[in-house]
Amino acid sequence: MSASPVSGTVPTQAVVLCAGEGRRLRPFTERRPKPLLPLLNVPLLRHTLRLLARSGVQRVALNAWCLSEQILAFAESRPEPGLDLHVEVEPTLLGTGGGLANLSGWRGDGPLLVLTSDVLADFDLAGLASRHAARGAEASMTLVTDADIERYGAVEMDDAGDLTDIVGLVGRPGTAAAVNGSVHLLSAAFLERLPAAAGPSCLVRDGYVPALREGAAIAGFVHQGPWAEIGTPELLLAAQRAALAGDLPLDPALMAECGPSVPTRSRVHRSASVSAAAVLEDTVVGPRAHVGAGARLRGCVVLPGAEIAPNAVHTDAVLDAAARTAPAQPQSTA
Repeated sequence: MSASPVSGTVPTQAVVLCAGEGRRLRPFTERRPKPLLPLLNVPLLRHTLRLLARSGVQRVALNAWCLSEQILAFAESRPEPGLDLHVEVEPTLLGTGGGLANLSGWRGDGPLLVLTSDVLADFDLAGLASRHAARGAEASMTLVTDADIERYGAVEMDDAGDLTDIVGLVGRPGTAAAVNGSVHLLSAAFLERLPAAAGPSCLVRDGYVPALREGAAIAGFVHQGPWAEIGTPELLLAAQRAALAGDLPLDPALMAECGPSVPTRSRVHRSASVSAAAVLEDTVVGPRAHVGAGARLRGCVVLPGAEIAPNAVHTDAVLDAAARTAPAQPQSTA
């Protein structure tokens, strides 16, 4: 097994998984990849990259497939100048495991951080690295104890905080259960467990589960604080409400880019226009959007370029150029 990071030292390389289709967020992901959907007018992916840059990561790879040209353009814009960004466009959708295996030529020999762009929290990456090193773990998974286990599936652990089972696939119950927080620290030895990138594979089912069955040391690290998964319109709206209320910590500089605050806990991008006769509450209006006179928006995300008709009334809605919103369809995922 390759050397673990020194206690408290965050690895210098990371992968942010960006290739998925974002099916649960359709129709809003038909023309924009999920990682580039906005939270407070800042792409989800940029929130994740800011966390990595702030934590000392230097090299980041993004896998891409769905609407990959937009991910490439985003990376070329150098959203975080301190990060060396690499984009790997997959020939076909390879899944979380296949995407990592496909990056074997990019990554170095040291440990690797793996994140998804649709999960936001103020993750303690140094604490994760310390836990990984102290345990001498082959892999470490960030866990969330106050998330909906029925929605996301149970990750079980023993009294020492080591993983014993994931959604019952190992058959070794633990003494406590949590949810996969979607931040991982993986050794080179663990990455070698994943199937070659010739076809799709899953980080959990083809990596973690076989490792647990073979008795590998897999550490859990419990995240302390708010955590948000942005998988459905419902969850995007919930994350926005939490961020506007200050209950989901986001980087202050990125918050400032959202646009100035207006009364009733809303934000309007500087390039947007909102009629003085419109009423906003817990709503964020995106770039180049327009809200007509008499419109009443409560708990809404107005996407870039959307036109909200005069006197329109929307509550808890994600609004695009066609003023559409999609019903939430909660699904379980490991």
